[in-house]
Amino acid sequence: MVKKLVLLHLAEYSISMKKILPVIILSVILLASSCTQEYVCQCAIKYTGNPPGLPDSSIVEFKIKDKKKDAIKNCETNSTTSTKDGITLEEKCRIY
Repeated sequence: MVKKLVLLHLAEYSISMKKILPVIILSVILLASSCTQEYVCQCAIKYTGNPPGLPDSSIVEFKIKDKKKDAIKNCETNSTTSTKDGITLEEKCRIY
């Protein structure tokens, strides 16, 4: 009698694991893929000042593979503004 109860319990456990296992596997895959992704960092470069013949504004893009928060931080650290000899270089970077 005890042996039948143990076998019955094991059979029920096996059925419930068959239902739960795909959910667990799917959850692990989704969590792993959401940790790091590839983002595009786009930097707009603009020159201003009085001298003629300054370069045209341009846009530079590069990819960052990281967590979203870290990718935004790494991208925005490329933003800068500097002035030399009356020419101002402004570079603004954002994640897209």
